[in-house]
Amino acid sequence: MKAKLWLAAILGAALLPGTSANAQRQNPPYDLWCLDQSIGEGSTVQICMAYTLQQCLDSRTSQGETCYLNPRYDPRFRRS
Repeated sequence: MKAKLWLAAILGAALLPGTSANAQRQNPPYDLWCLDQSIGEGSTVQICMAYTLQQCLDSRTSQGETCYLNPRYDPRFRRS
């Protein structure tokens, strides 16, 4: 009987909101989105300082600058 009570208590605690999966959520990295910013004639510099794509797009200073997912977090560039 005691073992069943302990098991029920452990399972109940694991199902409480905010204790398991919710506690493991983290903020996205500050450098999730990158921007190629123009610094001269034909030259660009990579700046990775945006949480969201919209923040990256809002920080552009000219039409030719592009935003993209940081290669560090892009699954297409992951090494096995």
